[in-house]
Amino acid sequence: MRILYIDDKPDIRNLLQRYLTSWGYEAVGASDGEEGWQLIQSLHPDIVITDWMMPGLNGLELCNRIRTSDIPTYIYVILLTARNIKEDLIVGMEAGADDFIGKPFEKLELKARLKAAARIISLERTLEEKNSKLEEAYNVIKDDLEAAARIQHSLIPQKIEHFGGITFDWLFCPSLFVAGDIFNIVRLDEKTLAFYLLDVSGHGIPAALLSTTLSRVLTPTPNFAGPMRHSLAVPPFYRITAPREVVSELNGRFMNDDVQTQYFTIVYGIIDIHSAAGTLTQAGHPSPIHQSADGTVRLIGDGGFPVGMFPEADYEEHPFSINVGERLFLYSDGITECRGNDGGMFGIDRLLKIICDGYRMSLRNLMISIERELAVFQGSSQFDDDISLLVMERKEE
Repeated sequence: MRILYIDDKPDIRNLLQRYLTSWGYEAVGASDGEEGWQLIQSLHPDIVITDWMMPGLNGLELCNRIRTSDIPTYIYVILLTARNIKEDLIVGMEAGADDFIGKPFEKLELKARLKAAARIISLERTLEEKNSKLEEAYNVIKDDLEAAARIQHSLIPQKIEHFGGITFDWLFCPSLFVAGDIFNIVRLDEKTLAFYLLDVSGHGIPAALLSTTLSRVLTPTPNFAGPMRHSLAVPPFYRITAPREVVSELNGRFMNDDVQTQYFTIVYGIIDIHSAAGTLTQAGHPSPIHQSADGTVRLIGDGGFPVGMFPEADYEEHPFSINVGERLFLYSDGITECRGNDGGMFGIDRLLKIICDGYRMSLRNLMISIERELAVFQGSSQFDDDISLLVMERKEE
């Protein structure tokens, strides 16, 4: 362990040199504060023993300079002083001194103080190593989460989608790197679209893993095997699955057990591209919002059971249609349950008002407006829960 001692009196320096080397320390001396400061920057000692009262840069000023510098390792500072006034010691501590030894000092006391300093430095070095390993681990986890977020983001639509006279847009703001919310639009045949928005219970990686799994389950294979479309032996060789059947199949497949304790909510529906008539099933998810061409709104559905909670859950279908100029909104409860600084929730009424006020806006501008209003309400653009919203609008073809 390297110790730098600083004193303007040669006899004190000689005494310290004898003591420190006899105890096995690497000892280097300096005759004043400025010389000591230069040696600190080049030698990076573990401990500095410095006299308080010195001409030029005194011990207190040197201690303050050490603490305000960008020296990479912690230096333990012991002040040698004949001052024992309580207020003076407080000033020394505030300047960053770790310990004090009165002058004239006792050999055994100095030895004991140095052993205590060595223990503290050892703990400091151990803590630095652990923190460094933690930082390395965090960076690895961060890189992995960012990669997972990119993969998850690739599972949602990448651009505004147009199908005949129906246009889709969305808002997606994960609370963390990865989200428990996910949504998509799938073309089932020449005239039929499927759409869904789901929200897995909980947050973070477990919720994201299940949401990603569900996205894969609901993504058709090349031969369209899966819950959305079932094969037939006769033309057209498939049957588009009714929304309630899709949700029931998911409920059976992802039923809670002793290992799997998560559930999810979902709105799943199908719509005819040409007539814009469709049906949807709501499973524990916030009720979709239908907006007429004049801006008025109404809610579709009354809740239903979340998926994965009750094995015998029965799901209903709700017919709907979107006339020219009308819109249909699907959203997660991260919007309505977003909390402001006062603890109150954003709520459905505030969301409905924004949608009503923005019925003449383009879908993109409306999405931007909703995100902005949520950030203002919460007081931060980093949301506590995943925010997702999928909207479709019918226009003249």
